Amino acid sequence: MRELVLDGADWKNSDDLYNAFFKAVGAPAWHGRNFSAIDDSIASGGVNAVDPPYKLIIKNYDRIGSGAKQMTDDFVDLIEKIAASGIPVEIRVIRSDQ
Repeated sequence: MRELVLDGADWKNSDDLYNAFFKAVGAPAWHGRNFSAIDDSIASGGVNAVDPPYKLIIKNYDRIGSGAKQMTDDFVDLIEKIAASGIPVEIRVIRSDQ
């Protein structure tokens, strides 16, 4: 399975998470910046340059700033929900000391 690495070390707000995810999947400039749009683009395919199957890896999870932490946790939940629906995507978080 292809691994897409997102580095949370410098994330300070939700835009940082969106920017990292959109860069990793090659999202078009017009991609919506909300979880519904992310869900749709992963599930339907053909929107981003990279379609499932893939595993998202968020490294430096413990260094994510407080302004992006809850958003990141919600993003992890979203990806797990998408995976539970049968779409071949996974997510893993890695602390900086791992």
